[in-house]
Amino acid sequence: MQVSAAASTGQASAVTNNRGMSALSSEDFMNLLIKQLQLQDPMEPMGNEEMMKQMAIIRELEMNTRLTERLEQLTDQQRFGSAAVLIGRHVKGTLTDANGNKFTVEGQVQSVVFTSKGEIMLELDTGQTLPLAKLEEVKDPPAAAAATAGADPAASNSTATSTAADVKTNVLKTLRSLL
Repeated sequence: MQVSAAASTGQASAVTNNRGMSALSSEDFMNLLIKQLQLQDPMEPMGNEEMMKQMAIIRELEMNTRLTERLEQLTDQQRFGSAAVLIGRHVKGTLTDANGNKFTVEGQVQSVVFTSKGEIMLELDTGQTLPLAKLEEVKDPPAAAAATAGADPAASNSTATSTAADVKTNVLKTLRSLL
């Protein structure tokens, strides 16, 4: 017997109407399954095969949710690592104020911060912040550029290279933990 989500429970119906079917959690799905079992026709009960199919769907939903969460974590780590390489570098970008006027923000990156919305903000030595998405130019700091003008280029990039290698190592460790 087929029982629709709307007929089986008002709570599940509200969930599907407000967020769509893709927003059903494994708990919501389990509640629907239990309600379906309670309301099924005793003369035509759900077969074991149908029950196993629905349990497999629940498992798949849980695994997809976990995988999505892990991939989001990995992406955040990679983004943060990429932004952290900018610490100590001179950056420049253009922002727009509330009136639509464009202005340039530049300075040496002192720290990297994630906002609650997941945006990466570069905190500059000038006291200003620059969203990573608005970054237009990256240079060595003026003092470091002058000091390394006659130095070996490979030596001046050793910090950035070691940081990139650390990020790569962390990404690989995270990927291995997922497998």
